[in-house]
Amino acid sequence: MAQSAAGARGGSGIGAGIGSGAGMGAGAPRRFFGALWKYKFLYALAVPSLAFTLLFAYLPLSGLVVAFKDYDIWKGLLGSPWAARFGFEHFFEIFRLKPVIGSVGNTLLLSSLNLLIGFPMPIIFALLLNELRRPAFKKAVQTISYMPNFLSWISVIGLAIVFFGDYGPLNDLLGFFDPDRQRVLYLSRNELFLPFLLFLNLWKNTGFQSIIFLAAITGVDVQLFEAADIDGANRFRQAWHITLPSIAPTVSVMFILSIGGILSSNFELVFGLQNAFIDFETIDTVVYKYGLLQRGYSLATAVGLARGLIALLLTVAANGVAKRMGSTAMF
Repeated sequence: MAQSAAGARGGSGIGAGIGSGAGMGAGAPRRFFGALWKYKFLYALAVPSLAFTLLFAYLPLSGLVVAFKDYDIWKGLLGSPWAARFGFEHFFEIFRLKPVIGSVGNTLLLSSLNLLIGFPMPIIFALLLNELRRPAFKKAVQTISYMPNFLSWISVIGLAIVFFGDYGPLNDLLGFFDPDRQRVLYLSRNELFLPFLLFLNLWKNTGFQSIIFLAAITGVDVQLFEAADIDGANRFRQAWHITLPSIAPTVSVMFILSIGGILSSNFELVFGLQNAFIDFETIDTVVYKYGLLQRGYSLATAVGLARGLIALLLTVAANGVAKRMGSTAMF
């Protein structure tokens, strides 16, 4: 009797569980559409960005098939024949072309230097701004540092051409101290091309990128600084032992994003400063010249696809390293 009663109770419990589960399954669409209707205006605001992403980020992915074909613009995407070696001929061709191989090395060199120099600079600048105690002076420094970000790259290139030109302000200033000095066209010096890229990138981006780290610094508990001040820690030790560890999650995420773009170069800046005296190609400029100027659509697409896959692997690897080190990861 007791067993049958227990079985009955167990059966009724299972039945109740199944019934409740079925009820949950039936009510899920109702709750979903209810929430959709409740926040309809917020979802409506997201529609343009969603449409933009689908139209310009996901829909063009179908064009990647060009990398596996001997693409002919007159035959179209479907009529063009498949490339040799089961469609991978253009990927093998990448390793046979010296300009492409050279552009990979230049891109890695430029991106590595930007990562080594350009990544810490906004952090250091944010720490320095955080130490300023006069609000008026702090706002003035912030405003001046942010202004270059709102210039287009073509404007930055134009300013560089004027300032570093043979009759620019730099030559005039140096000539003022040394009248016998010959004027120099600095932008025609191949050995100065890479330093110019690094300098202009820092000048334009450092101030604006520091906003992210300043926002993270404002979230640090003030009581930690007060306790450290009581213990006799100076401002440098407070920044090293409190501020930097507190913003480490933000630094970790930004570093992972930077690693993903290590095979990308600033096309506008590099291409805009190139001239007849400069021999410095990056992956972006090679893709442009092979893909558009020489109509090598398949090769250019293969280079872009290979770079995108490598960037994805680097991002996943950096995220995995961040997880193992105990830092905040993106996924």
